[in-house]
Amino acid sequence: MKKAIGMVLVASIGVMAAGCGTSPTQSTASGTFTTIDESHGITVGAPLNPFNSNGNNWLSFDQMQLGWSANSATNPNVFYPGLAKKWTISNGGRTVTVWLQKDAKWSNGKPVTAEDVKASMAAAFTQGNAQAFYLGSVKIISPTEIQFNQVPGQNYNLFFNNLMQQPIIPSFEYDKVLGPNIWTIINESLYTGSNPAKKALASKAETELTNLGKKVAAFSPAKDISAGPFVLKNLNPGEALLVKNPDFYDAQNIHVKQVVFRNYTGNQQIWNYLIAGQLDMAPFTAMPTNILNQILKTKGNQKVVAPAYVAAALAFNQGIYPYGIPNVRYALAHIINRQAVQKVAEPVVGTVSKYSDGMVDAATEKWLTPAQIKQLNPYNYNLTEATHELEKAGFKKVNGQWMMPNGKPWTATIYTVNGFSDWIEAAKVISSEMTAFGIPTQPAIVSSYSEYLKNIALDKYAIGFWLNALGPEAYPTFQRIWGSDDGYNVVGGQLVHYPYSNKTEGNWLDAPRTVKLPNGQVIDPGRLTYALNNLTPSEQRPIVQKLALAANVSLPMITLWNYINVQFINTNRFTDFPVNNPGLLNNPPGVWMMEGYVKPK
Repeated sequence: MKKAIGMVLVASIGVMAAGCGTSPTQSTASGTFTTIDESHGITVGAPLNPFNSNGNNWLSFDQMQLGWSANSATNPNVFYPGLAKKWTISNGGRTVTVWLQKDAKWSNGKPVTAEDVKASMAAAFTQGNAQAFYLGSVKIISPTEIQFNQVPGQNYNLFFNNLMQQPIIPSFEYDKVLGPNIWTIINESLYTGSNPAKKALASKAETELTNLGKKVAAFSPAKDISAGPFVLKNLNPGEALLVKNPDFYDAQNIHVKQVVFRNYTGNQQIWNYLIAGQLDMAPFTAMPTNILNQILKTKGNQKVVAPAYVAAALAFNQGIYPYGIPNVRYALAHIINRQAVQKVAEPVVGTVSKYSDGMVDAATEKWLTPAQIKQLNPYNYNLTEATHELEKAGFKKVNGQWMMPNGKPWTATIYTVNGFSDWIEAAKVISSEMTAFGIPTQPAIVSSYSEYLKNIALDKYAIGFWLNALGPEAYPTFQRIWGSDDGYNVVGGQLVHYPYSNKTEGNWLDAPRTVKLPNGQVIDPGRLTYALNNLTPSEQRPIVQKLALAANVSLPMITLWNYINVQFINTNRFTDFPVNNPGLLNNPPGVWMMEGYVKPK
């Protein structure tokens, strides 16, 4: 899929000073680590504020969190320390206690305290973020110890995960915007009872939080105040210069003197930086194979790979004949040569899916036992087996074309989205394969992703591309199959299933409500998927194993390739990159540096 470029440049020729003058930065200086930020470009004049959509802050460099996710497929609570030195999770995951780093300071010398963390959570409420993970209360135990509790009655298993990844801001800057009554407003907004007066107060409080959220996002601090390993010195339309923060709690572990973030207007510019050997690290951007080869020919450039918990799949609307027949989906899985498809569609950041069980292969190999993996049907490219499956279902081949059991010729259209170049190329290959097998098939491109989602929900597409295995957490992974797109929604705290016949609730997959596993057990995959949301990782494991087997045996979608996290490093100026540490590679380089990696030669 086409890589997002983040924020576009502001067409500005002025230079903004941030603390130390207006001279252009020197990205070639000794000890300078040069990179780009894939999530946003530089917006001259934008606030130094992590809540501003154009804000000039760089995650893990001058913008900190309590911790950094290790992106574990089987345990979302595995984290590297950030401003939190240690933590405990208790009360079934509903209570978290955090202890801050002993020597944590802001770049103006003031200590990072529990008050800063509490203000950060208040700001998260104004942005709607804290409500999303059911934060109910924040209690200061001491200047360096804070306790967090979920909203009473909730048992959200990603509470800790989400909490640890909220941006931490200085209370002495943001209290003036949040106001002295912010927690009164928050507490009133959390009321969910039936008392009319309190309900009215809650509604008023929610409006106040929304209005406050706009002020918080627009707030512009006078200078960068960082609790991270670096602090912004200056920036111009071309690049931003961050220098080592001497007040960082673990400054002796940071071996880089300064960091330059290059600005960019598109992929071509990033390619040119890489080909010229100017970037010490760069995230992947969509590129053809010839450009990749040029980049790798540059002295010092290396490609490093880590799992990315998302995959590309071909999904079926089983309410549209004949795709509700399991043998049809099995046959198509054998007709499609996944190796050939991946080679054309996603040769650089894709690997062929081996299992088609709703997860990426890396997750499958962590969740399932070897014996369970052996039970998975690999659906290898096998036209003889495809013929056998169709004949079992009553299909007949007449004069080179397959006829359906209802006597009509079988033709197909595969829908993709404009701009999703890998999907488009894959659809061409698959269409050719199906046509050669006797199912005349054509690819069709929808003008926009929003239009695609609207039409697929309206049952306009029998076959379409879909992102599945959207992890690493188990619940969102399987929600891509047995979630709202299959009619499962939570209403009033209860799981409800809307049938395919209900054309207003978006059930376009129309997968069977129950699935028989290889051992003969019959499960309700939608209900089991919902259960994942409230379970610990150890409790999730047997359910994940059942859902993987269910996805493989019922085959609501065929996983074609797994996306992988490809990054580039250059070893001419620095060494000791965490190339064998997938957890760190899935974090920005500032986290690598906090863990002692990246040293100048």
